[in-house]
Amino acid sequence: MNYYELLKIKRDSDKNKDFLIIDGEKHTYENMLSYSEELGKQISIGDNTPILIYSKSIMFQLVSFFAINYSKNVPIICHYNLSKNVLNDILIKNNISIIISDEPMDNINLFDANKVVKKINFSIFNPKFNIYMYQYNTPTNYIDKDICMGVLSSGSTSVPKVLYRTYESWVGFFHIQNDIFNISKESILFINGTLSFTGNLNSLISVLYEGGSVVINSGMNCKAWIKAIKQYNITNIYLIPTKLQLLVKHLKEEILNVVSIFTGSQLLFENTAKSLKCYMPKSEIILYYGASELNYITYLCYDELIKKPLSVGRPFPEIDVYVKDGKIFVNTKYAVYNATRPYSVNDVGYFDDDGYLIFEGRNDDIVNIGGFKVSSTKVENEVKKIPQIENTVVLPYSDSIRGSQIALFVTIIDKITKKDLLIKMRENLIKNEIPRKVIFLNSFPYTSSEKIDRLALLKIL
Repeated sequence: MNYYELLKIKRDSDKNKDFLIIDGEKHTYENMLSYSEELGKQISIGDNTPILIYSKSIMFQLVSFFAINYSKNVPIICHYNLSKNVLNDILIKNNISIIISDEPMDNINLFDANKVVKKINFSIFNPKFNIYMYQYNTPTNYIDKDICMGVLSSGSTSVPKVLYRTYESWVGFFHIQNDIFNISKESILFINGTLSFTGNLNSLISVLYEGGSVVINSGMNCKAWIKAIKQYNITNIYLIPTKLQLLVKHLKEEILNVVSIFTGSQLLFENTAKSLKCYMPKSEIILYYGASELNYITYLCYDELIKKPLSVGRPFPEIDVYVKDGKIFVNTKYAVYNATRPYSVNDVGYFDDDGYLIFEGRNDDIVNIGGFKVSSTKVENEVKKIPQIENTVVLPYSDSIRGSQIALFVTIIDKITKKDLLIKMRENLIKNEIPRKVIFLNSFPYTSSEKIDRLALLKIL
C-alpha cells in the first residue's frame, strides 16, 4: 500500500470533492488522481527507486509525490533553494540517482564531469508543467519494497539525510493523532509553506486518510491567511508557533469555525495561546512534541498548556517515553524504517511530579562556558517570555578565555533597548547564562524546511 493507492480509494468515494485548494486554485480528488496517473505513467525506471522532487511549487511537489508512488517508486520532497554543493551532497551521501523537477537545471552543474546526465522532457496537460527528469548513472539504490516514501531531515547545520518510512509508520498512527487533533472527513485544514517540511506533509496526508480537504497558502502574508481561513470555513489550523505568533497580531475579530489548532517544533507560549483562544474560542489548542525520525511523542491541550507553560505534555497513546541520565528515549512502532529501539534523537529533559515532560533541548544545545554547562534552549525560552520579544535563537561561539560563549539573536514586537533586555534577562537567568553578545534582527532567515537557518546566523557572528 502507498499514498497513491490511498488517494485512489478516497477518489472512489468522493470524486468531485475538493481535496486541495492552493492559493485559491481548487483541485478535486478526481483532478489529483488524474494528474498523478498521467505523470506516473511516464516514470519508467523500475521499482523501489528513490526519486528526489525538487520544486518550489506545492502543487508540483504533491502531484509528483503521488505519481512516483503510482510508478512503484519512492518520493522524497527536497528542500528548495539549496546551494549547488548541498544539493550535490544530498544526492551523493544518500545514494540518490534520480531528480524530478518542474524547472530546467542545465545551469546548475550538479554532478561531477564524469557522470552522464540524461534529461527527459515531457508535459502534462493540467496543470501545465514542463517536467524534467534527470538521471545520472544507473540507479542502484533499490530499497525495501515496504518503503513508500522518504523525508529529509532539516539540515539546518549539516547536509540533510533521507529518513525512509513505510506506509504503516504514518497511516497506522492516524486514528490516534486525528482523534486528538480533531481531524475528520468534514475537516478543512489550513497549512502554510512547503511540503518538504515533514509536519505539513504529515498533516496533509492525515486529512487525505479521512477524506477531508486542505487549504494551502504559500506566502507569508498573514492577512491572506486570515482571508483564506474565513473564505473556506477552515475547521483546523496547523502552523508552527512562530507563525501563530504572526497570525494573532493580525486577528481583529472572532473566527468560530475553527475547532482545533495544532502546532509543534517549538514551545507555544502562554500569551500566544491565550490570544488564539480569544479570537477562536471554539478551538482546542494542542502543542505536540515530536521528531521526523520518531513521529509524535507527547502533547498537551490548552488548559494544560496554561498550567504547564514549559512542558511539552504527556505521551500519546501507544507511545512509551522515559528519561535516563537526562536523555529522552522513546519506544514506538511509528518510527522511520530500520530505527533501533529504544529511540533517541539526543533530546534532553525530565518528567515533573505530575508526569509532564519538560523539554530542555538537545545534547548539542548544551554549551560549556568555562566548565559551567548552559542550555541554549533554556536561555531562548526565558528570553521569549519578555513581552517585547517576538523570537530568539541562542548560538555558541569560540572564546579565547572561557572556550565558548553564547550569542543571542532576537526579533522584537515592541521597542526595547539592549540595556533593558539585559536587565530583564537577569531576573530569571544566572550570570553564566547571560549571552555575551546580543544581536537584533528585523527577521530570521529560514531554511526551506521551515527551520531557522542557524548556519546563516553563524555567519553574522
